[in-house]
Amino acid sequence: MRTMGRGRLVALAAGVLATALTTSACGNSGGVGGGKTAAQDTSAKVTLEYWTWFPAQATLDKVISAYEAKNPNVTIKLHEYSNADYQKQLPLALNGGQKVDIAGVQVSAMTNTVRTQLRPVSSWESNLPSGWRSQLEAKPVQQTEQIASDKTLYSIPMGSIGSAFMYYNAAMLTKYGVAVPKTAADLAAAAAKIKAAAPGVTPVVFAGDPYWQEETLFTLVGQTSPGLSDTILHGNGKWNDPAIVQGLTEYKSLFASGAFDKSVLSLKAPRPTDLFTAGKAAFYIDGSWNDSLLSAAYRTANKIGLADVGATTVPVVAANGQPAARAFAEGGLAIPKSSTHVDAAAKFIAYMTVGAGVDLWAPDLVLSPAKKGYTPSSAVLNSPAATAGYTAVSTAINNAGSSRDSQQDFLTQVEGNSILDVLNGTKTPQAAADYMQSEWASGRYPHGGK
Repeated sequence: MRTMGRGRLVALAAGVLATALTTSACGNSGGVGGGKTAAQDTSAKVTLEYWTWFPAQATLDKVISAYEAKNPNVTIKLHEYSNADYQKQLPLALNGGQKVDIAGVQVSAMTNTVRTQLRPVSSWESNLPSGWRSQLEAKPVQQTEQIASDKTLYSIPMGSIGSAFMYYNAAMLTKYGVAVPKTAADLAAAAAKIKAAAPGVTPVVFAGDPYWQEETLFTLVGQTSPGLSDTILHGNGKWNDPAIVQGLTEYKSLFASGAFDKSVLSLKAPRPTDLFTAGKAAFYIDGSWNDSLLSAAYRTANKIGLADVGATTVPVVAANGQPAARAFAEGGLAIPKSSTHVDAAAKFIAYMTVGAGVDLWAPDLVLSPAKKGYTPSSAVLNSPAATAGYTAVSTAINNAGSSRDSQQDFLTQVEGNSILDVLNGTKTPQAAADYMQSEWASGRYPHGGK
């Protein structure tokens, strides 16, 4: 199961993502039963029934108004649901045969739940711009296709999220003459300098919760073994692979060098976010759902008193390592079988994924758009640190070595605490890796390679 983010996600995106997660649904949810492929209505004027949970309704209202202004024969009726409710209501509506022309699909969580009620993209791509695939980053399209149990593309991805990344207080770094760290040694030096200059500031914060430990571990492992996360979770890879032992060793070394302070492990979400946004931390390690922090307008709207925020990949630890992150396509757009306006629905989906609509919803900075070459305007990112940070995050997401994924039961019951055991010195990296592998092979945690 993949998740957009934990703990502080909603609070961080107040006014942006939180709206999308709390807006009540409008319209009938439909009954249950077998849906059928609807006949096409080719009349000139059409009303498209659009169901989704993302983006925020205020953003979608703006997008839809712009689209209708340029396409006066099209009216789009929006049904905006909360995140959790949408996962229940859309399957009910589709299985009940309710007319839905455009459906937002949470790629990982919903594709296989609703795919039998969706039209394969291949059946309507003739209504899309020529070469539409080449206008999208390859990885999110591939992930959206591969997540389906029959390996068929049912939705076109709007964008992706990834982790882990390091956000930084750019004004603080400038004040204390600290350069943006590229390596673990750089980060240790930066932490020492900040500690000396500002004793009340924690140099680096992140969640000490067990769930976050996988994100950090696989980010470090990905610096030398980019695909290992996928191999373990979905193939025949092992938790005691030498690269995992090395990653655990490297993770612990960040505490030994002073790059990380042991006290950070006591921080539970959303405390790390609170410290960073209050100016009490120089660096904050979390996921790309925090890209909104790069926007001065967002910080002002949410009363975050940071003058400038940048972002970068997690500093490289191994001498032969490269910057890394895991990522997965998050939001897709599909055409259900119940749609009677496939051609018009396809054109709107093109507008939202490869067309001008991207410039209207993407500035919320919740997803990294799948559209190639997208860059927020200077009205969204108005500093060199913010612009460089967005580029660093989106580049890493589009070149992620592994999917952002986990086996949730294993993560919460075995893995997260095993990593913490290493960091707290109660287990060696090898012992922790061997224990995780023995549990993984026990049969108690179903996984792809079994």
